[in-house]
Order: sequence, then structure tokens, then C-alpha cells
Amino acid sequence: MGERVRPYLFYDVAVSMCATCYRKVEAKIVFEDGRVLMLKRCPEHGPSRVLLADDVDYYRRCREIFIKPPEMPLVYNTPVRWGCPLDCGLCTDHEQHSCLSLVEITDHCNLECPVCYSESGPSRPNHRSLATIERMLDAVVRNEGKPDVVQISGGEPTVHRVSRSTCNSTRFRRAPCERCAAPTSAPFAKPL
Repeated sequence: MGERVRPYLFYDVAVSMCATCYRKVEAKIVFEDGRVLMLKRCPEHGPSRVLLADDVDYYRRCREIFIKPPEMPLVYNTPVRWGCPLDCGLCTDHEQHSCLSLVEITDHCNLECPVCYSESGPSRPNHRSLATIERMLDAVVRNEGKPDVVQISGGEPTVHRVSRSTCNSTRFRRAPCERCAAPTSAPFAKPL
């Protein structure tokens, strides 16, 4: 073998999107320094690297060993127009039902974490009404029948006055979920 080798081991290809312009881009999944990375390049915004996992062996077991036939949702909500990942939601191209359904009840959070996936913070005071949250939960139940896990989320769910009611709603509906989760920074949260 020659002296010139890449610093990673190629594993797979993927379809992804540019984090800046949301254009669909091709990507490579590689193993480097014990981590799993996605390498992608947008024609306009250049290359980017995304950490997918920090354990190559676990990632490979999940992809190669712990595979099961995909369970389909009862109802699809989104038509196929541009293809994955641009048709966000449950479309007929979606390969799996919602293992974890996120119900975002608020945009508000008392923290300003720079890595927040929902871009929440003190400057976003919007809360969903209980009626809106109930409609969101109804959609989850309509799609899944009996959802595996419903995660009450958003910004910081405990700053919303109806967060306890929301968890109770998911527990006692006609087709209750298996588990209700509410990830929180609660030691730091102050209800409004």
C-alpha cells in the first residue's frame, strides 16, 4: 500500500442537507479516531463534518445487527413532493413509524445554550395553548395508535404552566402511550 492514505475509513453514503441553505447534498459516513462522522459538501457553502456517534462499534451494531423490519404508521400526513429529507413529516417514503414523537409545547427556555437543537431561549416567549397541544397529541395517536414514547419538549417544558397536564393527557387518552418523557433543565427552570 502507498504512503498516501486518508485519515478515515469509508463506511457508507447518505443523502443529507446543507445546514446553512438546506439544499440536498450527498454525504459520506466515515470512521475516524473511534468516531462516526458524516462528511458533506454544499456547492455554495463548502464542506462540513457532523458527528453521528462517538462509538464506532455501537454504531455498526445498530446498523448491521439490531435491524428489524420497519413498522409503518397508521396514517401518513405529508405528501411526497421533493423527496427526503425535504418532505419533513410522515410521508409514504418514510421507512419507519415514529419511535419517539416530539410534542413541542413551548419555544421559551430560561437558558441560552449555544447547541440548542430547537433554537429556544429567553427571547422566545411563545407557549402553545392546551387546545393546540391536545390537537398535536391527537395527531400522534391518529398516526401511531398507541405511541411508544411521547416526548414533551420545546424549549424548557417545565416553564409552561400546562406541562403536567400535557403528560397526564398522553397517559390517559383513548390509546395511551407506553412512556411519556419530558427532558428538562429543571434545576434551573423557573415557571412563568
